[in-house]
Amino acid sequence: MPYFVNGQPVTEDHIRAEEARIGNAPQFQGITDVAERARRVRESAEFSAVDIILIEQLAASDPRPVDAVLMEHELKTQKAMGKCRNAYDDRHVRLWIEWHLRLQRTAREMTAGAAVPTADTIENFYRDNREKFHGCAVFNAAHIVKHINEQQSEDQARAGIEAALADLEAGIPFPEVAERHSDCKGRGSDIGEFLAGTMVEEFEDALRDLPPGRRTGIFRTPFGFHIAELRSKTPAGPVSFEEVREDIKRVLIRISEHQQYLRSVAALRARANIRWAPKAEVQARNK
Repeated sequence: MPYFVNGQPVTEDHIRAEEARIGNAPQFQGITDVAERARRVRESAEFSAVDIILIEQLAASDPRPVDAVLMEHELKTQKAMGKCRNAYDDRHVRLWIEWHLRLQRTAREMTAGAAVPTADTIENFYRDNREKFHGCAVFNAAHIVKHINEQQSEDQARAGIEAALADLEAGIPFPEVAERHSDCKGRGSDIGEFLAGTMVEEFEDALRDLPPGRRTGIFRTPFGFHIAELRSKTPAGPVSFEEVREDIKRVLIRISEHQQYLRSVAALRARANIRWAPKAEVQARNK
């Protein structure tokens, strides 16, 4: 059975839309029992659908007009995105924009009382969670690659990389071998610096435990066969407070705004008339 919120039905379509929106949220992924997960998602979707109706009712009851300048700006943006002509009938677009601007204003005002974290709060958060603030390792490397593609078969690529390895084992410097054999020539196939996590997994795995100044053997990635030389590596280390001060502040503000939003919604619920309704009653209301 659906709900009525201040006389307005929360339909099955409302609830199913919320089920689709929140169904993959992290809090539900750990529930292995399919039926139990579906029940929990359904309960949350019903609760969320009621909240949405309450916020929409609050926005609709606000007698203030929306900002005319912002309205025109959004209208021009929508026309540009839709490549609309000047003669286009924009009445429906205006109504849509006005409604969304009202919703945005309402949501913004519902979080207006959120506390701004103090400097001490921000610093204390960093100190209490210092072990979680680590930067990424930085690699500096070069590589020789023989691609596997429409122009070069796997056997051809394998033969090419083995020829490169033979030259390296004969004592020819890496940059010279790279210019002679690699499919990515230039600057001795120097990649330069890159952060851990930005290359394909197989490439970083080959470099991870390699001492600086040493090279790998032949290894494969989705792009083909490689030999890489590690020039230097800066290990991941702690990030200073100054580097993350603004990030922490933004996160704490978001948390504070969310808490204020929940308090505002709870206040709306406290004043609202929310009740279960038989399906037949909802169907009768919708006729």
